Amino acid sequence: MKHSDRSWLSLLGFFAVITLGSSLIFAAVFAGVTAAFGGSESAHAEDQQVDPIVPGQSFSGVITDSHCGPRHMDSKSSALECARLCVQNGSRYIIVDGDKNYELAGNPALFGQFAGQRVQLTGVLSGGTIKVSSARPLAAKIAE
Repeated sequence: MKHSDRSWLSLLGFFAVITLGSSLIFAAVFAGVTAAFGGSESAHAEDQQVDPIVPGQSFSGVITDSHCGPRHMDSKSSALECARLCVQNGSRYIIVDGDKNYELAGNPALFGQFAGQRVQLTGVLSGGTIKVSSARPLAAKIAE
């Protein structure tokens, strides 16, 4: 092989390596940017508040967890402590009103604040889940 043929092949190899390397770098940067913007939306989709344009329904009941429901199994703990502990162990917050119960989607810290209490929620019901936009405690009824 002549010296000029070898330098021509070396030059082609050099450009092939540079092109491949720059393509991989561009792809990695593009994937990172896509994950940063797209991932943040999907990661927080459950925590998002409901669309303010959609009117919310009103629901009332006791916030508890899906494991224990309205009857907490741990008699040593309050309903608040039991619900929080069950949620820390993988259970979900729910609202119970009589024989109806719905899973709660939204801000878990807000639900934990009102766990074990009777509340009024505003949100949108979708299937068996309420996407909560606001919550407030209901005053306890005084027995006459």
